Amino acid sequence: TEQMSATKHATLSATHTMFQSLQNHLRECLRALPCSVPVELRGALVAAHQKLSDYHAHFDESPFYV
Repeated sequence: TEQMSATKHATLSATHTMFQSLQNHLRECLRALPCSVPVELRGALVAAHQKLSDYHAHFDESPFYV
């Protein structure tokens, strides 16, 4: 969070990249989960991926994104 809220360097593009990296990591985790994983855990990972996707969309719509 320190890097995302820093004032001495550009953070918007760095945050966008972090969201993408986290989203990709969650996607890979979901693919690797065994079928025996509790539905609640799988659902939480899907919800986290969706939340990052929502943030990603907000950044794409932002007039400040470069």
